[in-house]
Amino acid sequence: MDVASSAKQESPPQLPEANRIDIGETIGGSQTRKYLNERVTPALLRGMRLLAKDQPEDPLRALGEYLIQESQQQASSVSAESNASSNN
Repeated sequence: MDVASSAKQESPPQLPEANRIDIGETIGGSQTRKYLNERVTPALLRGMRLLAKDQPEDPLRALGEYLIQESQQQASSVSAESNASSNN
């Protein structure tokens, strides 16, 4: 058997599972990325802009406090929206 015919009989090498590309995730992004982009990134970017502007002594604490405040505001606005829609 020559080299050319043996090469035809061999199947192409398979990529390990970790190296395979998930087309759904590539096109739309992973669920984790979508979740973070929708629910975390906007507030995080606003907080980081505030840090750059104010340059507080303890930036991590300032960012943490800002994010807690944002979370509380979002929770109260969601609560107010659900109350308004249930009253209609």
